[in-house]
Amino acid sequence: MRILEREIGHALDREAECCGISYTQCHFLLETGMRGNLSLTELADILSLDISTLSRTADSLAAAELIRREPDSSNRRKVSISLSEKGEAKVGSINESCDSSYARILDRIPAEKRSQVMESIRLLADAFVGVGIGVGAEKRYACCGTSQGKALEGKA
Repeated sequence: MRILEREIGHALDREAECCGISYTQCHFLLETGMRGNLSLTELADILSLDISTLSRTADSLAAAELIRREPDSSNRRKVSISLSEKGEAKVGSINESCDSSYARILDRIPAEKRSQVMESIRLLADAFVGVGIGVGAEKRYACCGTSQGKALEGKA
């Protein structure tokens, strides 16, 4: 598992660098593209990042004209973030690059084993969410299984 984690991490870093953006910028754009208009708070929860990091990332993406920030019509204190046309093109480029990389990886697996590998990946992803360390799950530490709040309670 650790070898897989390391290899995936390196691959994701290289993919983001290839597209001329950081790993955090890449996932910011991908999540915004998948989910539509989001606030920084919603995006921070999804990406498990703090608001200050995400705010700096949003600043750089806005400066590059990859995202738009617009006041929310129902809550003036909330700012909705969406992709610009340039951002949509960047997300398309990222997805094409990733799809191509994954296809090259799968091509190295014997054809008769590919469906088994894909099923195993789905099971592994479901297991991550099931134990609370995958995307969409409550934030948990993989090492001890405690939630973020419980782990920090005794450290005050």
